Amino acid sequence: MSYTDDYTDSSDTEGSVSTVHSIQHASGGQVRPATQNNPSSLLTTILGFPRNNPKQFIFFILTILLSWKLEIYSKLATPFYDYTAGDWATIFQYTFVLRYTRLFCNIWGSWRYEPSPVQAWPKWTNRDVTVVLPTIDPGNVKFVKCIISVLENRPAAILIVTVGAKMRRRCEKVARRYKKQYPSTRIGVSAILHPSKRRQVAHAVPHVDTEITILADDHVYWPSTEFIPSVLAPFEDNNMGVVATYKRVLRTTPGKWSVISIVNLIGCFYLLRHNWELRASNAIDGGVFVVSGRTAAYRTKLLKSMGFMDRFCRERFFFGLFGGKGLGPDDDNFLTREAYRHGWKVKFQQTEDSVVETSLGDENAVKFRGQLVRWARTTFRSNPCMLRRVSDVYTWRMPYTYVAVYAAALFNFALFWDATLFVSLYLSWHTRGVFTSEMGLLALWVLWTKTIKLWPHILRHPSDIPLIPCQILFAYAHSLIKVWALFTFWDCAWLGRNLDAVDAESKELRKELDKHFTFA
Repeated sequence: MSYTDDYTDSSDTEGSVSTVHSIQHASGGQVRPATQNNPSSLLTTILGFPRNNPKQFIFFILTILLSWKLEIYSKLATPFYDYTAGDWATIFQYTFVLRYTRLFCNIWGSWRYEPSPVQAWPKWTNRDVTVVLPTIDPGNVKFVKCIISVLENRPAAILIVTVGAKMRRRCEKVARRYKKQYPSTRIGVSAILHPSKRRQVAHAVPHVDTEITILADDHVYWPSTEFIPSVLAPFEDNNMGVVATYKRVLRTTPGKWSVISIVNLIGCFYLLRHNWELRASNAIDGGVFVVSGRTAAYRTKLLKSMGFMDRFCRERFFFGLFGGKGLGPDDDNFLTREAYRHGWKVKFQQTEDSVVETSLGDENAVKFRGQLVRWARTTFRSNPCMLRRVSDVYTWRMPYTYVAVYAAALFNFALFWDATLFVSLYLSWHTRGVFTSEMGLLALWVLWTKTIKLWPHILRHPSDIPLIPCQILFAYAHSLIKVWALFTFWDCAWLGRNLDAVDAESKELRKELDKHFTFA
């Protein structure tokens, strides 16, 4: 069964038709448009078009920008040494517009965003939720903190899936410890032989018997005890299939000048920028670039649909040449694509109660670098898969998300874009040197655009203001990371985790492994 975003009520249609016929009959068969001979009404209609038809308006603007881009390409066909100051001015102007139109669209989308309100008598409650929690590090204090925060929200059940007999015993020990304190929540524990988040999730899904399934990582925390009601609010819409949450990185050492502190700060800003993108695109046309796997809520019927988990565990990419059983990352991207493919809506829920806190960049810089490479490779593997669904564009489903999110991410190299801006401005007739007011204004503009998304964190931790230059430098360094990821996109290793060690430990006790779920 597929669910669509658009539908028409036949009774309303028939009523409208009969009304039109009666008006035509009374006026001699002619209907006078409401805006005819009424300039103010016509002006109101024109000015209200962007607000009432955001998808069509954004698509119209992007079409114009793409036509301008073709003119830039024609300029680039000319050798650089033949460019005049006017040519460089044209390149600067077009590059500036292409670079920052998306920013202003996102500002507008962020301003338009509205979360789904919690109803006084909701359809779904905590008792309609099962939390699936895959883990390969049950001995970590973060895992225990995660379990407690989930239990404080009183879901119907928690299904913990780990790897190997040894880790299973650790998880069972944790389950027994907290079952006495939270008797209303069933805590089930199981294990599989090899580490694979996809297969750990697939192992648990058949055992879910609630309407809603929340998939969560083992190092996230739900600070609010009203987290589940807030996340369930969008499911009042029967066509809503997935709800994404607002992510916040725990700031460990605000204002401190050290490598770990700076890496942690960059992690905070990294997810903050993700939230900005999700909020804006979701408000404009209902699209998101990905529903983060840290914590997200799904209709269980989506996860249990025919062949869903099999495709989830056997995904391949690049014309089927890579992936299959060995594809570990990109799990959240797959789930997002499948939700849209099945016709479900996706909602980004940002409220005080729907916040998910997580740790990032607080251990070591090497691990964080591996995560950045893995995420960048995911962009080049997953976004082309989304762009293949062109039917969603010409049916006005998610035109902005496809052009300004999926396509733009493939070319979003800040280092090269900003270098083009400064070089083209310097060589144009707009300025006469490097140290001029025009170059200074451009530098201030670039600085503003790179910090506008960071203010929620700065307001929470003002002592981090002196560290902002580190974030700006990282934005340019990240362009080089993306270049490396582009040329190594086929590498689907799960960087940041030592899965080989987990696999070796599991194989040692494979005879003792019990894959059945046991409940504390």
